[in-house]
Amino acid sequence: MDLTDTFVTAVTDFDINTASLNEIRAIQELVYERKVVALKNQRLTREGYQQFAGCFGELEQFRLKNYHDPAFPNILVINNRNGGGATGARKLGNMWHSDSSYLAEPLPLTMLHAQQLPEAGGDTLFVDMQSVYDDLPRDLYERVRNRQAVHDVRWTYKVKEDDVGESIQEIFTRLEQTFPASTRPTVAIHPRTGRESLYVNPGYTAHISGYSPEQSQALLDQLFAFALTPERIFNYQWEPHDLLIWDNRSVWHCATELPRDAQRVMFRIGVNDGEFFAKDELKEHVA
Repeated sequence: MDLTDTFVTAVTDFDINTASLNEIRAIQELVYERKVVALKNQRLTREGYQQFAGCFGELEQFRLKNYHDPAFPNILVINNRNGGGATGARKLGNMWHSDSSYLAEPLPLTMLHAQQLPEAGGDTLFVDMQSVYDDLPRDLYERVRNRQAVHDVRWTYKVKEDDVGESIQEIFTRLEQTFPASTRPTVAIHPRTGRESLYVNPGYTAHISGYSPEQSQALLDQLFAFALTPERIFNYQWEPHDLLIWDNRSVWHCATELPRDAQRVMFRIGVNDGEFFAKDELKEHVA
């Protein structure tokens, strides 16, 4: 069932535990076409979850050890009540972004499986960046086309316990060495569909090439305001055992706030399915 005209589809008649490889491939193609796919009521072991994700490509191993499941390094645990040494990230992705756009090789696909949900709240928001690009006013399109953008993790880095005692400058220097800023085209051409998306985001995009810092920030502010008009934002309301898959080439997402005492546990897997951008020249956009 399509939940909007341009993106987000919910699938109710699919069971990962009994699906054939051809059926899984059909789901993967649906993800490329619809950008966000919700597989409803998926009761999975961690082994089964990893096996399913592995059919899409190579699994990401999250770099921060205290965030992933000790027995399953490819599963990042998001646990809203992770005090007392519990595994997991308490708060992750609470800004508009495309996962790991700051890396030299960004993460193409993200999967998120609901383990425990609060009685209310904890929704995930999405914006279709293919649609945003298609709808750009001519003046914004002309200013952003054929440009490069710098993506940098430092501005949204969350200070950890290990950082105590370091200055902000020391933390930034270490981050610059560990996660150096990367430069990406402002327009992503999807390698499977050929569709174009605006590939800048509020969480990680620091600068657009060819402009002064002030001009770049003004342009980014205009692009972000255009993308985040209320009618473009889709609010996904989680149900028990939902498995959500989205394509980071084509959408932004944002986690919503939750009280610290709310119970929300999610298992995240990142998948590298191959080439992130198509190598073809940008197609001429008709405004």
